[in-house]
Amino acid sequence: MPSTLLSPDSSARHRSQELLEQFPELAAVPGFPQARILTEYVLGRRSGELDVSGRATEGTFVDAEAVAGLPHEVLIVDDGQGLQSRLLSEIVPVRTYNDRVDEVRTVAEVADQASAIDDLAVFAPEAQEVWAIVNAPKATQALAETIAAVQAHVTTIVVIGRSDSMSRAVNKELARGFARVDVSPGVGKHRMIIGSRPLSSPSLPSFPRHSRIDHPATGPLQVRAHGACFSGVKSDEGSAALLTALAADTQAAETRTAGVQTAEAGPGSPNSVLDLGCGNGWLLAAAMQVTAADKGAGVDVSKAAVASTRETAEANGLDVETILADATDVQALTGADSSVRTGGQDLILLNPPFHQGTTIETDTAAGLMRTAAELLAPEGRIFTVYNSHLHYRETLERVIGPSEQVARSSKFTVVRSLRRG
Repeated sequence: MPSTLLSPDSSARHRSQELLEQFPELAAVPGFPQARILTEYVLGRRSGELDVSGRATEGTFVDAEAVAGLPHEVLIVDDGQGLQSRLLSEIVPVRTYNDRVDEVRTVAEVADQASAIDDLAVFAPEAQEVWAIVNAPKATQALAETIAAVQAHVTTIVVIGRSDSMSRAVNKELARGFARVDVSPGVGKHRMIIGSRPLSSPSLPSFPRHSRIDHPATGPLQVRAHGACFSGVKSDEGSAALLTALAADTQAAETRTAGVQTAEAGPGSPNSVLDLGCGNGWLLAAAMQVTAADKGAGVDVSKAAVASTRETAEANGLDVETILADATDVQALTGADSSVRTGGQDLILLNPPFHQGTTIETDTAAGLMRTAAELLAPEGRIFTVYNSHLHYRETLERVIGPSEQVARSSKFTVVRSLRRG
């Protein structure tokens, strides 16, 4: 595959190389190849050397005056490392949107010339020719919601990602809002899929998605999910396993309490439930129903997840506080506007992620355990579910306190932990 969209003697190629040479430190950062491709594409379109598909226009008439200033503005969505925003802000006004708050901070540090927006629903540019650059998400629904949010305000959407992950579903979603969809040449391991000529009557989906999740411990509960929310409107297997174990533990505690030897009874109903990594909010809602807790709090690093949890709670008539923050940052969770307090949480739920892309990583899980240990009340409980092959029980014992396996299958293990001392 070629290593560039542009020919060696291209004026846009020389301009691109000059720009990249100003930031030699960026070349080793993950995501640099995609940032370079986008820089070449914008410069190549402006010079008339590339057509909308990213192919050479040699032999084709191009109105140089018409393309010279294109695009007038760019919106970059989910640029995790900030490299695209940094490079493109040298040649065009850039606005950025990131679903994850940690990525928002990264982009702000790397690309301080770009202007961040907090919500795609408020994106309303005044420029005539506006492009959106979308980093291809894992979930098609995430892309669908992004397209639905910006289609009316842009002339072109460029979806960029690794060639092996750019399925026909990307073309399909773009075709719902644009009359023309092009696939660029592959450059290294990456390519672009480009939607242009916005339809005046697009067939775009609406969000959040609505559904119900039925679990034996609760019966059907309403669930809402935005496109970038993990597991969508479904219950992931780990959350279902955690809820089953929590329901059994709660029932056993109630049975003991109802017996004669009440001194041996376990903890009673919690006043509140805290879910660190709340996703679509179903597990939090279900745990509140199982334990008869009056209040709940859900924390997530994803804006889509926090919005989904809030709307799931409202759909089920529950009193839930949502917190957009990195759940490994205790200070971010216990601010003045939050009801979450150190040493004040009766019941904490953990279903930590264990993948970063295709790589297994356990740092996030360890950080969540440390947070849970600081927030747990003296008589509180923490329920953690994890893939059985990860063997987290020893870590839970060390970080939190006495930990007992309460459920296990070939795929998932659920452990109940108590505060040490």
